[in-house]
Amino acid sequence: MARSAANLLAQNYGLVAKDLFTPLLDVLGAARSAFDGDIEKAVVLLEVAVRTMQDPSLSHLDLEPVLSGTIENYPSLSTNMRSIADSSGIPKETVRRKVAALVQEGLILREGNNLSLSTAATPVLTPVREAVLKLAARNYDAVVALQNREDDN
Repeated sequence: MARSAANLLAQNYGLVAKDLFTPLLDVLGAARSAFDGDIEKAVVLLEVAVRTMQDPSLSHLDLEPVLSGTIENYPSLSTNMRSIADSSGIPKETVRRKVAALVQEGLILREGNNLSLSTAATPVLTPVREAVLKLAARNYDAVVALQNREDDN
């Protein structure tokens, strides 16, 4: 009987730890670099981006129109500062300051208490997005390799 991916990874942790953490460090490094060392600012923007991507109308979105700039505005379920503070663990006052800076930079749109992602954030998030895609691929490869190894035994 096949084990869950989480169990498989946990039971073979020594074999895969470097494959799991190396791309995670790349994501964190890309986020720090994209936001001049301000990881909390990156987290706040990513919280807004995740909420935007939860909009059902974006479920079939291909990356190409996003990168080409043909999308003028993202539909969004939006979020608010309290939600960002609650989900990220960042203090509300810190979130308020980061949101104000991101709004001023044009990366987040604000309508009343509602926050959504601006399309101007797309190029800023490119190195983070690329690192996340590599992380996902490396993690997938690690799981597949372990499953193949288990099947061979």
